[in-house]
Amino acid sequence: MTVARHRGGVARSVPVAVLDTSVLYGEASRRQLVSAVNEGRFDGVWSPHVIAELNRVLTIRWLREHGSGVASLRDLSQSAKKMMAFLFAVLRLVDTSRTDAPTIDLRDADDYHLVHAARLGRAAFVVSANTRDFPPPGRDGRRSYDGIEFIEPAPFLARLAKLRSR
Repeated sequence: MTVARHRGGVARSVPVAVLDTSVLYGEASRRQLVSAVNEGRFDGVWSPHVIAELNRVLTIRWLREHGSGVASLRDLSQSAKKMMAFLFAVLRLVDTSRTDAPTIDLRDADDYHLVHAARLGRAAFVVSANTRDFPPPGRDGRRSYDGIEFIEPAPFLARLAKLRSR
């Protein structure tokens, strides 16, 4: 799906993509994807499930790297608030709290929330680094389910670049 973006008074359609925790976890992919959203190349979507998982994973990493002392926990809190404010400013939140029953067979049933978020957000893509959990490739080589393509960040950004050059 696409949404209309207004840049310089001109409306144009851009793809919509759900961003999985795995692409927000790493600073490099997070920066690249957020930059692409800020440039109007696509509409980024996330969900409470992604936020919760991102907080959990980054908190565990922080505690392993910095410990759990009072100063470290204070720094963790400030860092988490700053990152969440940054991401909330650019990503559109879809409410996946009222989920329909999973009707698909994903390798990781816990990833169903991504399909649900894509449906609610009218997204054509789920951008993820968890390729082992993608649907199997179709005849065209793309890994899709119900019109939603699962794709890694680099190929997704390359496809956006091709769309931009048209």
